[in-house]
Amino acid sequence: MAGETPANPATMASPNCSWVDGRRHARSIRNRLTVDTTLLAFIGISLLLSVTPGPDMAVVTKNALAHGRRGVILTTTGIALALAIWVSATAVGLSAVVRSSGEILFWLKLAGAAYLAYLGIRTLIDSRRPPADLLANAPPPARAHVIFRQGFLSALSNPKLGVFFVTFLPQFVTPGQALLPRLLLLGLIFAVIGWTWMNVYGLFVTRIRDFITAPRVRQWMERVTGVVLLGFGARLAAERI
Repeated sequence: MAGETPANPATMASPNCSWVDGRRHARSIRNRLTVDTTLLAFIGISLLLSVTPGPDMAVVTKNALAHGRRGVILTTTGIALALAIWVSATAVGLSAVVRSSGEILFWLKLAGAAYLAYLGIRTLIDSRRPPADLLANAPPPARAHVIFRQGFLSALSNPKLGVFFVTFLPQFVTPGQALLPRLLLLGLIFAVIGWTWMNVYGLFVTRIRDFITAPRVRQWMERVTGVVLLGFGARLAAERI
């Protein structure tokens, strides 16, 4: 009809556009929910893995008994820094290079096994002191960097951590996500969970230590810890990675 304004095609198509936009919005929400579900699964699995006994936990036990809360904090901080280094190496692909090089992996594995064995022997030697001397004539506290270094080297010299991160972290990267930021985020979460759990565990050990009045009990605990460290070192040296 003359004088009428022609219909705007964009206006006529607006219902369909709204429907398409709605579907895109719903898909975006579903994608975010999928990411959150994946992240929750990762957090749960990381927590289970963190509470599993291992060489790092044995080192925390050793220093909790020997140096109390100070030893726990310094040891776990050293372990957390080593985990951060392994995660960063994984994110940039260095762990894959290490894994592909049998010679590098072999020497790194031997270094880690030797260091765990060294800590175990030192703990066993310390446990040979007379029970009365364990508390009455305790040696002066070790320097902070010495305690920190024990935790740091314990985790850094374990090549299984690099292989673990290479095979474990990518399973929680969803399609379309930037790989490097996602791997760094997952590694940070894993390190924080591990650091938190080891601190809770270590501080609990110090609480037990504070209430121990029989030095012979502590002597046997140090002996058990030393044997455990030696066992982890022997297993690391013997098993195939």
